[in-house]
Amino acid sequence: MMEFVRIAIIVFCGATGWLTTQTTDLSAGITARFHPEHAHPGEVVELRVEMNRTRWGQFELHVPSHSELHSIAIERVPVEFSEGQYRQRESLLFQPVASGTTVIEDASVSLTTADGTQQIELPALQLEVAPFSETDLQNTPEPLPAEQPDVKQSPRFAATVAAVLSLFALLILGGLLIGKRAPEETVQTDAPRLRTDDIIRELKSGSIPRDDLERLLHDPQHQLSHETRSTIERTLYAHTAQVPEHAWDAAALASTLQSELQV
Repeated sequence: MMEFVRIAIIVFCGATGWLTTQTTDLSAGITARFHPEHAHPGEVVELRVEMNRTRWGQFELHVPSHSELHSIAIERVPVEFSEGQYRQRESLLFQPVASGTTVIEDASVSLTTADGTQQIELPALQLEVAPFSETDLQNTPEPLPAEQPDVKQSPRFAATVAAVLSLFALLILGGLLIGKRAPEETVQTDAPRLRTDDIIRELKSGSIPRDDLERLLHDPQHQLSHETRSTIERTLYAHTAQVPEHAWDAAALASTLQSELQV
């Protein structure tokens, strides 16, 4: 009952002109105001509704559309408990489209507490919109800001230094890579080239060139069949007692290599 009486008193005061400022303080702990209280057409103004209560509650704001206010955005801050108070805020951003006194009526909040939900009508909120001043309508353009050559040259100088340092880094990296490749190329050029015709010539003479045959097995430039590789491996590594006699036939192996390698 006391709550209802307090709300009735506030509404009555707003109707009789006592609450003509832009801030209204309801007994439920809810305030509503325009910020700023004075503006020009086209400027952004905020209709801010806040709750600050010792007992828990939350509200929903209901504001009817207005022909002289262009709605831009809505910002809602949910309920939080801080310093012994439950706080909540909702802001509506508008742009006034005409000068004069703009009044928002029939705005309300739905306040939900532990006792239930109640509808609270907000007193009329008014915004004073001033006309454009003569200085705002002058045709003279504003002067351009003075140039600052030092500020413009600084990024350019930094970019030049970075490019020079990057070039030096690439040169050093290239030198290191060339230095690492040099020994490998020397080893490859110093190694004697494998001559298959010499191997075939020695096999025909009856001798077995073991070192050259081992190199032939591991030489990627000469692709040998599986049978030929097996014959060479048995010739090199198997014991005489375990290998058929034809595996040791050097002339037959020479003929096979000559036919397969097309020497």
